[in-house]
Amino acid sequence: MHENRSGRPSGDTAGDSVPQVEWLLTRQQAGHARTVLDYVTAHAPYAEAGTHLAVLMFTLRAARVGTGNITGQELTGWLQEDTEQVLERLATDGWLRLPGTVGEALGSRPESPTTVTVPSLLPGRPRPFSFGKTTRSRISGWAQKAAGDRKIRKKKLSAATRLLALYTAAHARPDGHLGHTGHGGLRLDEAAAFCALPPEAITEHAELLTAADWLTEADTSQGTLRGRLAERVLPLGGRL
Repeated sequence: MHENRSGRPSGDTAGDSVPQVEWLLTRQQAGHARTVLDYVTAHAPYAEAGTHLAVLMFTLRAARVGTGNITGQELTGWLQEDTEQVLERLATDGWLRLPGTVGEALGSRPESPTTVTVPSLLPGRPRPFSFGKTTRSRISGWAQKAAGDRKIRKKKLSAATRLLALYTAAHARPDGHLGHTGHGGLRLDEAAAFCALPPEAITEHAELLTAADWLTEADTSQGTLRGRLAERVLPLGGRL
């Protein structure tokens, strides 16, 4: 239990390279989160950041039974000014089913949320995920916290930047550094595919995350994204 919460084996008192952190996700849950991120990269119907962010959030809500509840406030919080356009496109093309109109979904309140359906995740289809109810809820909460981080909201950063925030958190080691040990950071093409960006645009968005105190450092000069999560967001780290 100690190792799962802190990232440090019980009795280990050496050094401070791995901070004591109350992690939001267990290592196994973080692995499932990365599986969902990979699924979004492969299955989002359009290479647009707003669409990728919406597909991620809807997928997490509907991951187990193909349906999930959503409120208008959540939708506008995720997608900001692009909400109506993104929802219309997903619904018109059949990736998402709404019980009524987009306007009704945007007006839904916590006491009467809208139940959305993701047809590709309905029972009877091949199951892309193997996690249970608790893990689904934890990963969904993790994604909400990362995408809705207060400093990111305050700076009104775009969907693409928030997707990069999610990606960096999911692919951070226990000490906050990005990528597996010895791999030299995160591949720009893989991060860019998730964020619906060209690889060369990752530099700009990483700099925005540094300005928002999400990353303490970011370097793409060697063809990968090298960096480290800020201490304040370490609890969101995936602990590769």
